[in-house]
Amino acid sequence: MKRIGVLGVGAMGRGVVKNLVSEGYEVYIYDTSAHCCSQADDLGATVEESPADVGKNVEMLLASLPTSEASLEAIGNPDSGALAAMEPGNVIVDLSTTSVSVARELYSRAKDKGISFLDGPVSGGPMGAESATMTIMIGGEPEALEKVHPVLEVISGNIFHLGECGAAQTVKICHNMVLASTVVALAESFIVGKQAGVSAETLSEVFGVSVANSRALELFGPNLVEGTYENTIFALSHMHKDATLFMDLANESKLPVVASSAVYQLYNVAMNKGLGDNDMTAVASAAEELANTIISDKSQS
Repeated sequence: MKRIGVLGVGAMGRGVVKNLVSEGYEVYIYDTSAHCCSQADDLGATVEESPADVGKNVEMLLASLPTSEASLEAIGNPDSGALAAMEPGNVIVDLSTTSVSVARELYSRAKDKGISFLDGPVSGGPMGAESATMTIMIGGEPEALEKVHPVLEVISGNIFHLGECGAAQTVKICHNMVLASTVVALAESFIVGKQAGVSAETLSEVFGVSVANSRALELFGPNLVEGTYENTIFALSHMHKDATLFMDLANESKLPVVASSAVYQLYNVAMNKGLGDNDMTAVASAAEELANTIISDKSQS
């Protein structure tokens, strides 16, 4: 496979395009943002007018889109979606984080056309996409994964096949709920420590060499300690979306998720405060407001 399509070339998709082009692939892209399209054009990709225009030119399609609805529209729209223009034997890998039901719906529609569909949400953020070190979680038929594995190796550091279509989205949604909860736990521990006379810097240093250490602390801890919630590593709006997917998935089976529900409400508060474009650590501002305590002295100066 040498002709690859990419739908969505923003923070994540841009790195995917760069790495594919650098390895000699013909890359065709579509994005609703003229700025993102211009950046992809500068990288050497061919900009198309619609997802369908991308679909008719490629053997494999990658999508990196912000919502379930965007994936369903860009891939599955019967008139303008990429799937409508693709040929039997082609493969679609949706790198977006979507609901399990949307992944399975797209799988069914693709199968009806003789096209393979894999749900392939990723972890690692824009830096991982840029450096081709992100993790890709795959759900779907192993034969389809084997077919596109060489392409996925170009854009990622780890590839996990997790089972049938929808399994990867389940893992990603659960993964991000753990991350969301960990950031809230860190924020609350820093608030309690501050009130008791121990700084967040000290707590973070001790946590970092103890059982309380985590990748979340390593990556997001500095924003919490410094109060630099505007330094966006992973947007709060994206985490809120993923937490909503988790809550919806739990509710489908009427499962009690008591701790996650409390965490989710704090993200609701942060979204209502207009902090969606900030880093996900901005959820700490909701906890700070409830406690009437600011974690970082620097954020007050």
